[in-house]
Amino acid sequence: MKIAVTGATGFIGVNLCTHLQNSGYEVIAIARDIKKAKSVLPVNMQAVQGDLKDQDGLENTFKGCQNVIHLAALFNNPENSWDDYRDTNVNAVERVILAARAAGVKRVVHCSTVGVAIGKGKPPYDENSPYNPPKWDKYETTKCEGEQMALSYAKQSESPEVVVIRPAQVYGPGDRSKAKFYKMVKKRILINPGNTLKHLIYIDDLSEAFRLAMLKEGINGEIFTIAGNATTPLKDLILIVGRALGVQKPKVYIPSTPIVMLATVAETAFNAIGKKPPIFRRSMDFFTKSVSFSSKKAQTVLGFQSKTSVDDGVKATADWYHKMGLI
Repeated sequence: MKIAVTGATGFIGVNLCTHLQNSGYEVIAIARDIKKAKSVLPVNMQAVQGDLKDQDGLENTFKGCQNVIHLAALFNNPENSWDDYRDTNVNAVERVILAARAAGVKRVVHCSTVGVAIGKGKPPYDENSPYNPPKWDKYETTKCEGEQMALSYAKQSESPEVVVIRPAQVYGPGDRSKAKFYKMVKKRILINPGNTLKHLIYIDDLSEAFRLAMLKEGINGEIFTIAGNATTPLKDLILIVGRALGVQKPKVYIPSTPIVMLATVAETAFNAIGKKPPIFRRSMDFFTKSVSFSSKKAQTVLGFQSKTSVDDGVKATADWYHKMGLI
């Protein structure tokens, strides 16, 4: 089976492409920066320069592929405009699906996020939870619109089939975004976690979920939430990370409320000058927003099962951070 993957040089993309190739598939890794692609992907993997704005180019790349996995998205760039976010996270979804249709692709597996449907009703949230992205959040709002765009094509009689994967918070080796959190644990100075719950998914488990979503027949138009076996209280996660780093429990806890206020002010000020703020509201959700999800549908329909414990996943992540000199 030949598979094209957009966003191949991102954290999820690199790991997914490697997982698929190791599982025996031919992978076409699509990236804007071909030099970066060749530096982070396996040496024997075919990397193709691609632009989500170029529908004809995508069509040519997709020819001969049975499946397309669409990962590319604009994320954690609050300095970018709403138009930038919508073009990448919504309009590009349509271009990818139309290019896949023209190329004769059987199925597009679209990567969404659990954040499109949390906050209404009682957790654990699942595929039936109503859409409820925060109106101020460019990422969650446009990913919600992108998911709805993808599902609208699943209802059409023409190919391709469309399947949506909603990952919980992804972590593991290769994820640089959480290095700051690990550094805070190492310094033993943390924002007060309160009773916040986190629900994680290890990168290897998520990669396998994408593989299963390519193979299962009769799931056109379906959404699957992919999360670990249980939630982890953030205060426990801090201790788990501490053990992996060989440090004692935090000695200083900073109140979260003033930091959230500071993040809001910083985001507003830096947006006005078109620069990325050093701290922003989405980054603070890690400390203040509790989440819990059900992967029962993925387990029942896809045969998915999260196999990596949080302790093992954190240890592997910490080891990678040490290796890369990030902590």
